[in-house]
Amino acid sequence: MKQLLSIIVPIYNAEQYLVQCIESIINQTYDNLQIIFVDDGSTDSSLEICNFYAQKDKRIVIVQKENGGVVSARKAGVKAANGKMIGFVDADDWIEPDYFENMMAIFMETNADIVAGGHFHDIGESSVKVLNHVSVGLHETRAILDQLIYSGEFYEYGITPQLYTKIIRSDILKATQESVDERIQCGEDAAVTYPSVLKAKRLYVTDFCGYHYVQHQGSMTKTENREESVLIQVLIKFLEESIGNLVSDIVLRDGLREQLRIYNNYMLSLREIGIFDKKLLLPFGGISYGSKVVIYGAGVLGQKIYQYLLKSEQIEIVEWVDQNFSYYREKGLDVNEPGRISSLTYDYILIANISHGVFVKIKKYLTEELEVEDKKIRWFSDDFVN
Repeated sequence: MKQLLSIIVPIYNAEQYLVQCIESIINQTYDNLQIIFVDDGSTDSSLEICNFYAQKDKRIVIVQKENGGVVSARKAGVKAANGKMIGFVDADDWIEPDYFENMMAIFMETNADIVAGGHFHDIGESSVKVLNHVSVGLHETRAILDQLIYSGEFYEYGITPQLYTKIIRSDILKATQESVDERIQCGEDAAVTYPSVLKAKRLYVTDFCGYHYVQHQGSMTKTENREESVLIQVLIKFLEESIGNLVSDIVLRDGLREQLRIYNNYMLSLREIGIFDKKLLLPFGGISYGSKVVIYGAGVLGQKIYQYLLKSEQIEIVEWVDQNFSYYREKGLDVNEPGRISSLTYDYILIANISHGVFVKIKKYLTEELEVEDKKIRWFSDDFVN
């Protein structure tokens, strides 16, 4: 007999994407579902869309609440969940028809407390697989704690924090979610995923990808928010306390705290690059005043660097490029194709991507295809990464 799976969808003003999301859930091949829509005080037609589908599908439960943010919406959804396992879908994403069929099959076969998969990161017409950096298979959680948050390669997670790539045993998730500090407004997934892993006995890692995280320009941060460093510290403090409460082994605990230190650097560099600077762009080894730079990458980090350098007025941005330049141009960003680099005069190319693996690929393209000198390519310095 199929076990009941509860799927929680926190919703706030998602009318533009919600129909695709809902259709992808109700058409899952795994049909023993409790589908929980948590309307977090939407002011658009999101609730009406949910009500329309609820009239047609009795598996749907609607929870209405005043706007309180993602953490409080998830808490409300988890309280309503009756399933043996719980999964999540974001309201502006979608899942392939066999996504939960595959995830639940692994759970039924292994009886793991958590099943952790991968996902597709969709940007315009391109789609990139994002996987965990722990080997595929069933693991005792204690055995993977040395690479849980940080795999050892900057910056790649051991187990990715995204809740939407996991199904988690209900009793574990209910206890974890209820304890999450509602002041946490960045890294909300990490605040649930990592304490849940620490409470679990067994975790199964699969390279199956059936979830599509769709990057929308509206969901990306384009301007500096000086409060972000404060919000990050709320998350870090919560995770530090969770590690202290849930891990008794001193060596494992200290190792996790060191991973958390590097994760903190990663979060700050991604969200608020200027916080490190005693000289400009210290994480990139420091860039001299008056330098001419090309920014390679227009995602969140690229946008942060672009805004930061515009504001500083100390470094000239010669060009901003990305392989997905057409997508970003449609969203109003002045981004061009990387091939233009060959005709430019510049001092440095800043590779604005947090992943070492992506950096290696971009560097290879620059040096082999565009014949860029190695000394002109900048990424995170060894001092910053280690």
